[in-house]
Amino acid sequence: MICPMENGDHAELLALTAQQLEEPQVVRLQEHLGACSRCREFVARQQAVWQALDAWEAPAITSDFDRRLFRRIEQRPSWRDRYWAFQHWVPIAAAACLIVVAGWVSSRPARVAPLPQTQAAQLQSLQPEQVEHVLDDMQMLSDFTKAARSDAGEL
Repeated sequence: MICPMENGDHAELLALTAQQLEEPQVVRLQEHLGACSRCREFVARQQAVWQALDAWEAPAITSDFDRRLFRRIEQRPSWRDRYWAFQHWVPIAAAACLIVVAGWVSSRPARVAPLPQTQAAQLQSLQPEQVEHVLDDMQMLSDFTKAARSDAGEL
């Protein structure tokens, strides 16, 4: 038999403790309980719950229970109750609006502004020497950053 505790299906053990199984199933589970301590412990705890529920007695209902219940139902909510509801629903509504706006913004296509003719002309008129100077400057900045980081690490 596959162990119900290992299988994660406690329904059969719960049905056993509720006395809802047929005799062949009860015999099979009783044999398994003899060998499996985990299932035996689960059934023992569940039987303790059933015994506690059987021993519990509901308190008697008072004679004016109906009158008090209907009076509470008819009462209008106080301003504190309304404020509590307002206080808890406004952030939820704001979050929902934020999600809708974020979805709308993300679904819009991005607008790319075309470059003005003067900038395009500048890009085309760069000389190879200018590009070489820019690359040298970038290398120098990179070396400077590495040196600054290594100096800071030595402190």
